Amino acid sequence: MWGIFLESVVIFKNYMGFHENGYLAFIYLLMLLYLWLAEKDKRRRAVFVYAPTLLLLMFFCPLFRKLFVKLLEDSETYYRLLWLLQMSIVSAYGVLSLCGRFRRAGLAVMCILIVLCGGYVYDSEHITKAENAYHLPQDAIDIVDMVEPKEGRITVLVPADLIYYVRQYSTNIELPYGREMLIARWDYHHAMYEAMEKADVIETEEFARLAREYPCAYVVLKTDRAVEEPLTDHGYILYGQVGEYLIYQDMETVG
Repeated sequence: MWGIFLESVVIFKNYMGFHENGYLAFIYLLMLLYLWLAEKDKRRRAVFVYAPTLLLLMFFCPLFRKLFVKLLEDSETYYRLLWLLQMSIVSAYGVLSLCGRFRRAGLAVMCILIVLCGGYVYDSEHITKAENAYHLPQDAIDIVDMVEPKEGRITVLVPADLIYYVRQYSTNIELPYGREMLIARWDYHHAMYEAMEKADVIETEEFARLAREYPCAYVVLKTDRAVEEPLTDHGYILYGQVGEYLIYQDMETVG
C-alpha cells in the first residue's frame, strides 16, 4: 500500500509541474487552504473546497487506485483524475476572493505574482502565433482548399506534420491513417505509413500501389522528400504546390 501511495505522489508531482512551474501548484494548494478557512457560502464551498479535497483524498488512497485499475483495466490514465481538480478555477476564485477582502494590497500582490511567475508563451517551442482565424498552419488550409471536393469526400495522403490539421479544418478529407501512428508508445504498424514516413527513399511503384488501395486521390509530399522515381512516371500529375509541399493528383484514381 505504501508503494502505491508513493507512486501516486510521483504522479501528482509530475502533473502539478513541480519540476518547472511548481508555483502553480503552490498557489492552488494555498488558495484551497484559504478557502477552507474563509469561504462561508455552502454552495461555493461544495464546488471550490469539498469537491477538490475529496478528489485529492481519493487520488492518494491506495485502495481507490487499486479499484480504479481493476475496474477500468488501465493504470496509465489514473493521472486524469487530477483533471477534475480544476486548478485554474479554484486558484482564480481564491485569489479574487482574497483580493476582495484586501483590495489595494491584493491587486498589487496579484500583479507582482503574474509578472514574477508568468512567462512569455511564445518562448515555448510548442506554441506559435496564429496565422489565421482557424489557428492552424496556413499551408494546411491552402492544401485542403486546393483539393477539397465541392460534394462528397476524398482520401488524401499527407505528411505526418499535417495529419492533425487537415482533419481539424475539413471533414471532407479522409486520411489513410490518423494520429494513432504518431504516438510512439502505441507502436502501431501501417504499411502506408511505413512507405510514406519510415523509408529513407520512397519506393515509388510500391508506394503508388498502396496509395491506390484506399484510394488516395491526392498525395502530398515535401519538396525534399527522396523518391526512387518521380510520381509523374506512375500515373500522377503535379497538381500544385503550397510552400514546401507538392500536391500530386492520381489520374487513375480520379478517373
